[in-house]
Amino acid sequence: MQLTIAIIDAFTNQVFQGNPAATALVDKFPEDAQMQQIAAEINLSETAFVKPLGKNHFQLRWFTPKREVPLCGHATLAMAHYLREIEAIATDTPLIFSTLSGDLQISFEDNLIVMDFPAAFYQNCSDRSQLVLKHIFGDRSYISLGQSADYLAVVLESESAVQDFDPPYELIAQLDGFGFIITAIADAGQDYDFVSRFFAPKAGIPEDPVTGSAHCSLTPYWSKRLGKGSLKAKQLSQRTGNLEVSDRGERVLLKGEAVTFLRGQTTYS
Repeated sequence: MQLTIAIIDAFTNQVFQGNPAATALVDKFPEDAQMQQIAAEINLSETAFVKPLGKNHFQLRWFTPKREVPLCGHATLAMAHYLREIEAIATDTPLIFSTLSGDLQISFEDNLIVMDFPAAFYQNCSDRSQLVLKHIFGDRSYISLGQSADYLAVVLESESAVQDFDPPYELIAQLDGFGFIITAIADAGQDYDFVSRFFAPKAGIPEDPVTGSAHCSLTPYWSKRLGKGSLKAKQLSQRTGNLEVSDRGERVLLKGEAVTFLRGQTTYS
């Protein structure tokens, strides 16, 4: 079988930055095991598959190298960019992706792709995870935000503390859920409001370059703390990436750009 795959750099307008995702448009989904094998072979943080359901309506699934996940922001943005680029959709009406997290509505504002996602809110994490956090940070200052969906998050004292954090992956893998977020307010004078990094070693992603789904919980937190409905965010991975986010109560809007790096075909049986 042949499959056309594009690699898209998401949350950036320059190749070699942002978060790369693989995208594939199919008439019908391959077997789950095959999609997982393809994602493992490509070995990006996410590989996304869509099949058409109707006009501007697709079913969307996301796979890390190790597992299928219920929500992925950067691969959703990448897929919307790819479908627009190959003229498979109309851009003057909303694009709908049916997913494990419900229907996601996508719209287009010039170069920006706007994603309407469910908000997530932090709850207390387990005593075991609190103990692991103490081992991760030692005497360093941090505030545990707790658990949100499948992610655990902490706030560090400064942007430089986030930038300079040396992740102990074996300890991070012992935390609840599969993803770990560190975040902080931006330094004075920056053109963004807050920063973050994201780690998911249990999902085969040591550090994710830019994580849209993490901002489903970061947006409500920072919106409330900073008293702003709309904010700018920067993820401080080696590749870096930029997002515009808005708090809409039970929903969040995530905005970003994307650029195509590669198109090609793969053959598998």
